[in-house]
Amino acid sequence: MPLYYFDVETTGDDPQQDRIVTVQYQALADDLTPTGLFQVIAEWEWGEKQVIQTVLEKGVLEPTWDFVPVGNRLRFDLTFLIERATKWKLIDWDMAKLKYYWFTKPYLDLGPVLVMLNRGTFSGSSLHTFADKESGARVPKMYREGLFPEVIDYVTRERDAAMDLLKESREVIGDLGDRRRRPSGKGEGKP
Repeated sequence: MPLYYFDVETTGDDPQQDRIVTVQYQALADDLTPTGLFQVIAEWEWGEKQVIQTVLEKGVLEPTWDFVPVGNRLRFDLTFLIERATKWKLIDWDMAKLKYYWFTKPYLDLGPVLVMLNRGTFSGSSLHTFADKESGARVPKMYREGLFPEVIDYVTRERDAAMDLLKESREVIGDLGDRRRRPSGKGEGKP
């Protein structure tokens, strides 16, 4: 299965008026370890439209298993990407296509894991609470000030933090699953 670490940095939270700053992705093995090059596609080098076009060509917005995003708060990233791609007329989705995408697109999001790490509380369940990473709120300011190497450093550290947490979570949750897994009954297939 083609899993990809996936993340988007933006100039703000509103895709109607804010822009995509970077999109980053990296191929992952089935055990969630990075296998490919870490790709950072930057708006300041390519322009937002070309950044989006490049990511669309990877298949991230196809409702298939050809590019399965793995990351944190993916609904924000993917929704932002959908809205900006629509603004640039790179996609033309009606409500039926949008619903089909959300009902069929596989993705693995750290968000629920972070909430559970925070004992079921949403408030305070951000990645920087549980990983060696600062808040992404600084990215828009770094971008506006032209501190592009710092943005690249930030997204790289964020990827490392997410991958470390994914690896540890996979082991801990996998152990819990091994303890909780019920044996197959007669006529039931093995997982």
